[in-house]
Amino acid sequence: MSVSISNKATFDRVFLEYHKPLCLFSMRYLKSIEDSEEVVQSVFLKLYEKDVKLSSDDEMRLFLYKSVYNACLNFLRAKVRKETRDKAYFSALPLKAPPPLYDILQAELVSILQKELAYLPKIQADVIRMCYFEELSNEEVAKVLKLSLQTVKNYKNLGLKKIRNKFPKGSQLYGVVSILLNLI
Repeated sequence: MSVSISNKATFDRVFLEYHKPLCLFSMRYLKSIEDSEEVVQSVFLKLYEKDVKLSSDDEMRLFLYKSVYNACLNFLRAKVRKETRDKAYFSALPLKAPPPLYDILQAELVSILQKELAYLPKIQADVIRMCYFEELSNEEVAKVLKLSLQTVKNYKNLGLKKIRNKFPKGSQLYGVVSILLNLI
């Protein structure tokens, strides 16, 4: 007597009879219910698609357990390969990537600076705009505006001081603005 798992009635009977025991068996290796169920279901799917024919129910049982065991080993090997790839990927990332908080604070500072630039003398506002928004160096700003390097530094410091002084000394916002201006 030959048993074919691709026969719907046989498949349903075998699935109902062996699904739970095979999941419990695979749990010994995978330590996860979800992973165990996924492996067992993939084994049943492959057997159904391949139209496996076995001579008896005992042979079916042995075949299923051996298939699940091999599928568990393959799953664990794939998991190790993925973890190795992930470690390699994350170790290649720059170690000093700025945290998202830095980006948020920088965006807030840009917003504050844009509002306050309207209250500064034009030359100070231009220097700060070029340094912080266009990200030019002091030397590049000096060339563009045809000023000395020291004059650019003076205008920049005067403008930042005026912006800083708009906030009450000792307030949290004053402290935050001071810290952020020192960071950039």
